[in-house]
Amino acid sequence: MSYISTIGLEVHVQLKTRSKMFCASPVEFGAEPNTHTCPVCLGLPGALPVMNHEALRMTVLTGLMLGCDIAPVCKFDRKNYFYPDMSKNYQISQYDTPLCTNGAVPLHDLAYPKDAQKNIITPDKEVHLVRIHLEEDVAKSFHFENSTGIDFNRAGTPLMEIVTQPEINSPEEAFAFLTSLKQILIYGAVSDADMEKGQLRCDCNVSVRPESQAELGAKVEVKNLNSISGVRRALAYEIQRQDADERVRA
Repeated sequence: MSYISTIGLEVHVQLKTRSKMFCASPVEFGAEPNTHTCPVCLGLPGALPVMNHEALRMTVLTGLMLGCDIAPVCKFDRKNYFYPDMSKNYQISQYDTPLCTNGAVPLHDLAYPKDAQKNIITPDKEVHLVRIHLEEDVAKSFHFENSTGIDFNRAGTPLMEIVTQPEINSPEEAFAFLTSLKQILIYGAVSDADMEKGQLRCDCNVSVRPESQAELGAKVEVKNLNSISGVRRALAYEIQRQDADERVRA
């Protein structure tokens, strides 16, 4: 029996702004820990957020570059969760009215890994998007031998989340999507998209189903991948694992 893999990606992109999403603290990679903070990004009582206009402009620009529909009206929401890297115990994000919807990312031949460029199954494919919304990044945890430290310099950095439709069918297509998207973000000057610095991170949703089955299989999420080649390897492993499980059940 033949099986089909279906992949959807959630890509988090730090925007190239000088200050954070809701305060005037600077955005700088590699600064001394906990030196770029203020009452707003630390979530201290009584502190009120003020939106970064440049982050809003960059998100809309990204939507225009990707052919998205730009919302005439949008709003921000509070996503409540309790975790050490979010001092407020909630994240300011967008839920039902994102800034950008629809749009697509083209998969150019040269965006595929070199060993796959001669065997592209669907040439000139486009991966359609569900939405692009704007939110704030969380702090960064450092795990030591017997303890964990938190650097709040990253907390509050403007962060775009780009969500695809579940229409990527192979690890190689995911590789091409991320390569093409990264090029667009860099040339549009909205992000440096340096994955080694955490400026572009990816969550992968992947499922496997029999070719004769229309309904998608059980979804597994692989989170916080920070290299394009790592995404390809993780998806290849997870697809193989799910494929083997499906064959056992069959």
